[in-house]
Amino acid sequence: MDLTDLPKLFRLIDMDHPASPAKGARCDYLFIGIGEVKMDDLRIVPLELKSSGFRASGVSKQLAGGAKLAEKVVPGGQCRFVPVVVHDGAHRWQIQELAKHPVTFRGMEYAIKSLKCGTSLSEVL
Repeated sequence: MDLTDLPKLFRLIDMDHPASPAKGARCDYLFIGIGEVKMDDLRIVPLELKSSGFRASGVSKQLAGGAKLAEKVVPGGQCRFVPVVVHDGAHRWQIQELAKHPVTFRGMEYAIKSLKCGTSLSEVL
């Protein structure tokens, strides 16, 4: 995943790190960034990395774990939330299945975005 052209103020939390507060199913990383133009332009992106094929339902559960942690650690208010799966190649039907498994964040459902390995995260921000 390319991390160029991101907001200057951001944190990338490794959800598998021993000090991570995440419990149960969780994504690989949680990106939290603040826009450069407006300091209240908050962006939250749970990231799940897959090296090969995946099950949309499993990816959704992992991203939902990241969403739950973000709800706890990020203050309320307006933000842009985008759950993302990054893969090195998936079948078209796997990508289509993602639409059937949205991720809930603060009571709203969000479609999972799919990015190929090497794509810049800035494309979904």
